[in-house]
Amino acid sequence: MIALLLTALLAQASASSPPAKPAAVVHLRDFKFVPATVHVKPGDTVEWINDDADAHTVDSVTKAFDSGGLDTHESWAHVFKTAGSFAYFCDLHPYMKGVVIVEKGTGK
Repeated sequence: MIALLLTALLAQASASSPPAKPAAVVHLRDFKFVPATVHVKPGDTVEWINDDADAHTVDSVTKAFDSGGLDTHESWAHVFKTAGSFAYFCDLHPYMKGVVIVEKGTGK
């Protein structure tokens, strides 16, 4: 019985689709978000990758999302479900600022 259950769980896991490719990638480089502004559609994923030697964060101005600390070469992604403009900054270096603009569309 347990073997049958494990087999079913493994089959279900392998049938799952891989994570969606991000619609936009933002690099944290030279104490900047590059690019500082990205445009996506509702349901799209944005990924941030820390290319700096120092830790950074990706924090929404409105507290809608928070990456926590990202060390060198770490990444974090967020799915934007609704249209709007989402300003963010690095909590450790508040002069680092960016914005995700989610344009109205059909979504995913």
